[in-house]
Amino acid sequence: MTSPEPPPDPGPPAETNDPAARAAMDGQQPAPPSDGSDFITLSTPHRDSRDAVIWPVRVAAAWSWRLLAVAAGLYVVILLFSKIHIVAFAFIVALFFTAVLNPLDKRLESLGLHKSAAASLVLFAGIIVFGLIGWFVVVQITSHANTLGDQLTKVSEQIRDWLKNGPFHLRDADLNNFTNSITDAIKNNQGKLVSGAVSTARTVFEVLGGLALSIFSTFFLLRDGDLIWRWVLRLLPGPARQQVDYAGRRGWFSLGGYVRGQVIIAFIHAVTITILLFILRIPLAAALGVLIFLGSFIPILGLTISGALCVGVALLEHGVGAAIIVAVAIIVLVQVEGHLLQPIIMSRAVHIHPLAVVLAVAAGTVIYGIVGALIAVPLVAFVNAFVRALREWRQDAAAEREKAANA
Repeated sequence: MTSPEPPPDPGPPAETNDPAARAAMDGQQPAPPSDGSDFITLSTPHRDSRDAVIWPVRVAAAWSWRLLAVAAGLYVVILLFSKIHIVAFAFIVALFFTAVLNPLDKRLESLGLHKSAAASLVLFAGIIVFGLIGWFVVVQITSHANTLGDQLTKVSEQIRDWLKNGPFHLRDADLNNFTNSITDAIKNNQGKLVSGAVSTARTVFEVLGGLALSIFSTFFLLRDGDLIWRWVLRLLPGPARQQVDYAGRRGWFSLGGYVRGQVIIAFIHAVTITILLFILRIPLAAALGVLIFLGSFIPILGLTISGALCVGVALLEHGVGAAIIVAVAIIVLVQVEGHLLQPIIMSRAVHIHPLAVVLAVAAGTVIYGIVGALIAVPLVAFVNAFVRALREWRQDAAAEREKAANA
């Protein structure tokens, strides 16, 4: 009797796409039938809403709202400055005076003089110098007022003759009507002129009050500058104090160097123009030289504007030839200032590119007039040195950490 043959080997199970059959092969319970919703849920990946915005747009948006926040902060600062402009400008002027006088004050203190005595002597010397400059300008203008008035009358007559005999060929009746209209306009606006005079008188009192506040502030900044700075640092968080102290002192050094350098540049301009005007025998030469000195504190543009006045006076006194000579001298001085005096007199830490100077002066003038033009470039010098010092501090700190890690 023969034994039955074993059943043939079925081999490996056939591949199937049926989930129930696959589960049965694995010895598991088959999954319940699906209506297709699970397939949709599993096959659709979850998308973050940020994936719909490309990376450059997100970076631009992040920069935009941060820049808007900075602009809003600057706008609030400008509004506050406009509300207390007399106090703010007086304190800024005191900072400039302190930057100029601080080296002399420190020198007297090193010789053993008390802080209060040194500050008082330096401040008194500064007041005398600036007072003499103002007195000299007033004396020069008042002593030559009659001469200048005669020259203005002569020029007005020359303009009248040119309008009659020149290319316009105006008649006497037309000129008289034009003159009468100007006179009538002045008569009809006497109230505005009076109010303007009252406003000018109020401005004079405000300037005098601001000047007194500047002198008072300068004295205490000279005497207690270090104490005031340490008090400001205590208002900051502890970890940031050393960093801000380093950057602030670098910014103050840059500001002082800039102001002292600008004084030297202004003096060179004033001496040069005064000598030229004396050679041309212009009566207001000395007063115009002082005007050039004061105008040079607004870099490049200040010299251009005050120099235009010198050209006008030269034209009144000696005609077109003298005016051209003065104009050429002003143009040469502007170029010398931008390309020679500033790079030599001011150190590399203080030097600012001439384009940055012009843009800063223009922006300051648009925002706050003459006051803005005066403080724009020193502010840029301070901020430039402050930011560079912060960057150097972080680079040095990173280098020290890397060195410690390698050790």
